[in-house]
Amino acid sequence: MPSLDPHSNKPVSASTADDGNDKHIKQELKEVHDEEELAGQIPLEKTSTKEINSTSPDMVPTSPGVPVPQESMEGVQIAELLRFAWPKKYMIIAYGSLILTTFAVTLATMASGTYIPYVTSSFNTHSLLTTANVVDRIARIIAYPVIARLSDVFGRAKGFSIATFFILISYVMTAASNNIQTYVASEIFGAIGDVGYLIMQQVFIADTTSLRNRGFWASIPETVSTIPSLYIGTIIAENVLKNGVGWRWGYGMWAIIFPFAVSPLIIVMFYLQRWATKSGKWKSNVEILRNVHSTDSIFKKIYQVVWIELDFFGGFLLLAGLSLFLIPLTLTGRNYSYRWKDPAFIAMIILGVVILGVFGFWDIKFAKKPFVPFRMARQSTVFAASLLGAFDYCAFACTTLFFSSYLQAAGFRTPGDATRIDNAIRVSFQVVSPFVGLAMRYLNRARLFAYVGVPMSILGYGLQVYFIDMKDGRIGSSAMFITSRVLMGIGRSLYQTSTQVIVQGVVDKSDVAVTTAIFFALMTVGGAIGSSIGGALWNNILPNELNDRLPEEFKANATMIFKSLPTALKFPKDSPARDAIVMSYIRTLRVNSIVTLGISIPMLVLMFFVTDIRLDKDVNEDNAKKRQFASEEQDDAKSDSDPEPEKKGVITNTTLISESK
Repeated sequence: MPSLDPHSNKPVSASTADDGNDKHIKQELKEVHDEEELAGQIPLEKTSTKEINSTSPDMVPTSPGVPVPQESMEGVQIAELLRFAWPKKYMIIAYGSLILTTFAVTLATMASGTYIPYVTSSFNTHSLLTTANVVDRIARIIAYPVIARLSDVFGRAKGFSIATFFILISYVMTAASNNIQTYVASEIFGAIGDVGYLIMQQVFIADTTSLRNRGFWASIPETVSTIPSLYIGTIIAENVLKNGVGWRWGYGMWAIIFPFAVSPLIIVMFYLQRWATKSGKWKSNVEILRNVHSTDSIFKKIYQVVWIELDFFGGFLLLAGLSLFLIPLTLTGRNYSYRWKDPAFIAMIILGVVILGVFGFWDIKFAKKPFVPFRMARQSTVFAASLLGAFDYCAFACTTLFFSSYLQAAGFRTPGDATRIDNAIRVSFQVVSPFVGLAMRYLNRARLFAYVGVPMSILGYGLQVYFIDMKDGRIGSSAMFITSRVLMGIGRSLYQTSTQVIVQGVVDKSDVAVTTAIFFALMTVGGAIGSSIGGALWNNILPNELNDRLPEEFKANATMIFKSLPTALKFPKDSPARDAIVMSYIRTLRVNSIVTLGISIPMLVLMFFVTDIRLDKDVNEDNAKKRQFASEEQDDAKSDSDPEPEKKGVITNTTLISESK
């Protein structure tokens, strides 16, 4: 893969080294030298292995000026080592499997949406569906930092394995469910699995690519899988239902397909992890067990691992705070804004905020190994970039939930046309993102794209306000709406691709997983808040508009028209009742779109708090470490002919040290 950062030097053990080693190593060093010259970095001869070995034993060099403690978690240590040990053929297998698995996950998600009405009809109850949506959203948000934390502790291969396990359990439980309770439980497993896979996908790409290439490769799996899945997924679902296979097999078949897609990636990662241990290039020293001794009591061991190393109390506070904060937002949402009058909802939000404050105080002041490293909070870039996504997704959710209904009721579009117009933002985002990544690679800069993308997104929101209500009952054409949503999608691809790479570049390598998780989690939180705001506006404005505009003989039907889109669509075009419905939908969504535009304005300020970085800043470091591995291979090759070598390089906790024989 020429676009990937070149980490393809193959490990050669002393027992198999021969005369080909020297030739192999010289070629590797030549490639390193050529890359440094292309990147405008310090020439090869000016950065010696001696300089690397002289680094303080307590710190590991990463990005310039950003040290990583030697006691980094085991998962981070393995990822850092394997970053420079991936043979090219294994890299191809891993990325091929990653793309295939992403396609399977996306395709299953698209198809599953078609089955939901059939699932609920089988159980003859809808009472717990709202609860299912609430729990699903909370599970997704909380799963981001939890899965990231576990992957740092236990390794990326195990992180993928955990995500795969939850996805498989979800499909099996859904296919076998006989009641709504089992279905709700399966949705929780599915939410954790989907989020776990997404975060592990992005962390794996961050582990195996340089900053220069990361924007491109972080976009490729989703781009390749999402666009065809938008159409293929519904076709698969329709055929499954039409041919009498049934929704149970519609879910169950993915429990068979998914393991075949993901297994090559997991096998390769476990294999290289095992190679690193057996070859002596990494000495396993599980960080969470470093202070646990065999003579300790079982209670002390549990206390050390669960309370200290994994910060169980911090995780519990985060779970409780987010749950209390998000439950009111998700239980109001689009259709239940009247619940804001219930004092219990306000109390839950206040209590949730208080508990989240206690969580922050605990992790900053008391936790020895905080669940979320709060040193990241001192990075204004991480804070600003994450809030950019939160405000964007909040603004978008405020309008998009009702956009398809508006197009059908006020624009006389078919459901298919409305869906295709609505999907324009997603398609444009996925198409443009890889090109943004390529442009970042060759310009070696990222913030410029945020400066262009944020105003472009806001322009799309502004045009949407105009197209939704062009006065006198007129609305924009399909081309106009597609244009506004394409601008939103391109703008989002510009700022999101660039800021994701920036936040990963300004933090320690040991914090990349958790930082990426927070980056995505805040987008989901923003979407939840936006849905609640949009629902409150829609549910308060549309009924009043219908009551004011409907002819007298239809005012009694205002509530039914408000609650049922099919009922609204039954009125013929140009009839007085339909004209009243059209104007009611236009006026209501116009208010939502204005609020959307207002929510997006702070993004113009936040983008100036994002730090600019050179994306080739890690090339020198990568090449230095690559020379380090090549030098070690050369030493191993010589050890066969030298019966008493004085020293042998060993990688311990990702640092090259000298170990006397």
